[in-house]
Formats: sequence, structure tokens, C-alpha cells
Amino acid sequence: MKKIFIVFVLILSIFAFSGTFYNPLGPTLLPAAGMYINKVPTLQTYYWRNIDQAQTLVLKQQADFIVLPVALGVELINKGADYKLAGISLWKSFYLISSEEIKDVNDLAGKRIVTLHGPGQTADVILKILKEMNNIDFEIVYVTSGPEIIQLLASGKENIAVLPEPFVSLAEVKTQGKIKVQMDLQKIYASMFNLKDQKIPIAGVFVSNKKYKENPNFVKRVLDAYENSANEFYKNNFEQAIDYVFKVMQTMPKPVLEKAASRSEIYYRNDIKEITDLYLKNLLEYNAISNIPEDLYLNY
Repeated sequence: MKKIFIVFVLILSIFAFSGTFYNPLGPTLLPAAGMYINKVPTLQTYYWRNIDQAQTLVLKQQADFIVLPVALGVELINKGADYKLAGISLWKSFYLISSEEIKDVNDLAGKRIVTLHGPGQTADVILKILKEMNNIDFEIVYVTSGPEIIQLLASGKENIAVLPEPFVSLAEVKTQGKIKVQMDLQKIYASMFNLKDQKIPIAGVFVSNKKYKENPNFVKRVLDAYENSANEFYKNNFEQAIDYVFKVMQTMPKPVLEKAASRSEIYYRNDIKEITDLYLKNLLEYNAISNIPEDLYLNY
């Protein structure tokens, strides 16, 4: 009986001192690359591939740590997910691209704008606010994946899209420069709300409250490793980070990833309450999210 008890305690200890980390396949893989290359002991690292999978992982609490679009993570918390936001790592990534010359948001009137499908997806919430705030009538068309959107643009079936990097740079290459960046979505957001700071808290790390209660020291160790990956490894081992993302994504040539990185703003910080509260307040005002959770941030 004593041996069984000891084994049971050991099993519980293993669960407490281990965890799962999920990152989407996309621009947020760059800040995480160092942590995927230099493994954190007892931490299992995985990828999520679509919004439906991410929602399942969170709502069923199968991920101890997960990188999500901030608006999506907040909405999942509003639906009952027991998670908190620990920090932000992606601040600039979205652009409006087209073969047409688009100088001003009013040029979008009567147009179709293709973007990625998914509730809480950054481009979707900003476009909806832009449409309502400026009373501009344009259609938002949802497509499942970035490569599918690029094919639609290359074939001429669609002409305007809002995408994150590295899909923006890939679209330019695939269309031999026919498709170009016309507008910076971060600048559009800043202009709409008269903000000097032209960046958006796009994506961050959400942490399971259950895991934090079990072992706050382990959680801090993982988050410190993520911060080091985003702020030190990414900067000092840029080529290695690019090589890793290239091997994982496969469809993204290295020159495309390098160009995409130059147009993205990547660094991790956890003193995010002020800038994120403002972002969420703006989203709530235009019904892009249903509520702002009272106890959203993880203090670690």
C-alpha cells in the first residue's frame, strides 16, 4: 500500500513539474524558435494549425501554455476558459495588400477584402471597427488559410486581402510583385483611435490557471525561457531562428521569412496591462469582443 502511495505521489509530481506549450504555425513561431530549439526540461512543445484546434485546446484545458491572438484568447476566457494572459510577443504583422493602388481607407468603399477565417483574428476585428467607425461599405470575405488567399490573389479571383507576415511577403513573391503592400494595419488602428504608438498587442502567451496553481515556479521558468527566446535568441541567433521556422513551415522560402521578419515587430514584455486594456476597450466599444475579463493578467 505504501509503495502504491509513493508511485501515486511520483506521478502527481511529474504532472506538476511538466507541461505542454502550443504555438501556431505562423509569424509567432519566430519569437518561440529559441524555446523549441533549446528545449525546456519536462516541457512538451507542439503547434496548433487552425482556430478550431486552438479553441478545443483551451476550452478543454489541454494546453498549459498557448500563444493566441489576444482578442481570441479573451473571448475564450469570456466563454469560461480558465486562463490568464502572461505577456505579448507580437506587435506588428498585418498589412492590407492589393494589385490596386489604395491610398486611403475610403478607397475600400464597395470592395471585397479577403482575410483569414476565425473569431478574434486581428485583421477581422480591426476591419469591422474600421467599417463601422468610418461608415465605409466593404465586404469582408473569410478564407481558411493564408496559402489559399495567396492563390486567389495570384489568379485574380480576389484583389484585396489583409494578412499577417510571412504571408504578405510570400504573396509579393508568388505574384512577382503584382501584389504589393498598400496599407499598414497597425497605422490604421493607431489613426482610428488617435494613438501615437503604431502597434497592436496582436498575440500573447495564455497560461492555464490550473498549471499556475500547481507549480508557479515551473510556469515562471517556462515564461522566462519564452522571454529569452523572443528577446535574446531571436535577436542574437536570427539566422538559426529563420532556419528553424523554414524547416517547420516548409512552404516559406528563407528570403521570404527574412523579409517578413523585417516588417514585423517581435519582442516579449509582461508589463502589458495599459496598452492591452486600451486595445480591448476599443474592441469592446465596437462589439469586436463581448466583455473584458476582470482578472485577465497573470502576475508572475
